[in-house]
Amino acid sequence: MDTKTRQVLSELQDGFKLETRPFKRIANQVGCSEEEVLEIIKRSREEGLIRRIGAAVRPGHLGHTANALVVWQVAEDRIDEVGAALAEMREISHCYERECPPNWPYNLFTMIHARSEEELDQLIADIFQRFSLGQYKVLRTVKELKKTSMRYFEDAAK
Repeated sequence: MDTKTRQVLSELQDGFKLETRPFKRIANQVGCSEEEVLEIIKRSREEGLIRRIGAAVRPGHLGHTANALVVWQVAEDRIDEVGAALAEMREISHCYERECPPNWPYNLFTMIHARSEEELDQLIADIFQRFSLGQYKVLRTVKELKKTSMRYFEDAAK
């Protein structure tokens, strides 16, 4: 990755400030044109360095006050089918198959969001029935200790 691409991606990792021309500010920061910033972003997307640029929404501010990490026991021969279907649900923000320790029966992990605890419980019951899954466990948040986007570049790299 060339220096300019690294600098642009470093600027993007913290999200956009509320301004009318964020790419212009990044261009000034990096020392290039706004068009060059847009081209670097386009190329980075085509190369798979970035997936998208989007807004980070706070679910609680939009009325989604209930969420839980739900772990599911899914037969190995159904993990792709069930995982793909769950990943398509708008209420599920994360869906992973994970390597698990011995004696831990759950191999599919989902983060489910809902407007209420009742809606969350109903979603979980619907998923369980729809896919005829084995056992599952609902892991509710006790306290949020940290919630940030990953930082791939340190400020010193700018």
